[in-house]
Amino acid sequence: MRAGRMCAAALVVLSAATSAGCAQEQRPEKAPPEVRHDEGPIASSLPQLGDVESVEWTYEPLGVADPRVPGPTDRELRGYARLAEADVRRLTKQYAWTEATEPPPTPPPGTTAGTRWQTSETFEASAGSGASAEAAEFRLDPVGRVMVFRLLNPS
Repeated sequence: MRAGRMCAAALVVLSAATSAGCAQEQRPEKAPPEVRHDEGPIASSLPQLGDVESVEWTYEPLGVADPRVPGPTDRELRGYARLAEADVRRLTKQYAWTEATEPPPTPPPGTTAGTRWQTSETFEASAGSGASAEAAEFRLDPVGRVMVFRLLNPS
């Protein structure tokens, strides 16, 4: 009788360990997004930026893709662009900008804690609708000539 209980206990432990291992194997690992520097896609998606001198961006699915869940996955376009001085002047004249309540989630290299980020509801509405995005966030550093952007599901 004692051997039977030990065998049953061992089977329960083995079964639990196997189940936990299977559950972990089914979860796909999310690879880091490819960081891109080509300006063409950003210039066509966000023509309001004007001439960009350099750009760094990623385009990735949010969450973990799971074949068991049907339907589309949200995608995010995120990055920053270094703008030409003339375009910064144009943007600051064309749109009303106010000091941002918080910095961008991932400030680009070269910016400091003292950077005074600006936001513009009218620019976000214009650029977001131009990119056919469900949501758009922009932060402008006019002194450093940097625009940080995040768009949800741009077309």
